[in-house]
Amino acid sequence: MDLLLRKKAARSELKRIAATFSPDYVEEASRAVCETVLQSREFLLADVVFGYLAFNNEISVDKVLQEALRMGKTVAVPRIVSKTEMQAALLQTMDRLPVDRYGIRTVPEPASLVAPERIDLILVPGAGFTLTGCRMGRGAGYYDRFLVKTGGFTLGITCERLVREQIPMDRFDSKVEALVTEKRFVRCIDM
Repeated sequence: MDLLLRKKAARSELKRIAATFSPDYVEEASRAVCETVLQSREFLLADVVFGYLAFNNEISVDKVLQEALRMGKTVAVPRIVSKTEMQAALLQTMDRLPVDRYGIRTVPEPASLVAPERIDLILVPGAGFTLTGCRMGRGAGYYDRFLVKTGGFTLGITCERLVREQIPMDRFDSKVEALVTEKRFVRCIDM
């Protein structure tokens, strides 16, 4: 089977698994993941944090974003501007966030932007990960194109049920440096 078909099959399987998650499981996993991130050296040392606003059954990092704002850190989240481009939009509050055309919460317009090279820590969602940092996204490539513009530490955010032995990747797919699940923090660069 060629790489594209293997990626499609793996993504479908991961989506099928995620669709079985109960709201209670996602909430509990999100709480545990946020606690781990908030205690991490990477978060504590970061001046600029790039997170995301979860949708569907994604692990929520809202508590991390709220705490970063409370601590006076600069916080940014994705802003989709085209079929191929994602920008870092400045997040100033978690209150009353509008929903974009994809059904994802976003910052209100006009949004100030944060230069990708200023970002110290990037919380990276994904459909699935490996313990060696391989990541499978949703298929649009937004994070793969965005991550190459940054020098920040990449921290994959997921739950144990979406960690796999292998994930098909090509040369355009970005890896993460560490991974956080509800049960552990793994430094992928050490593996």
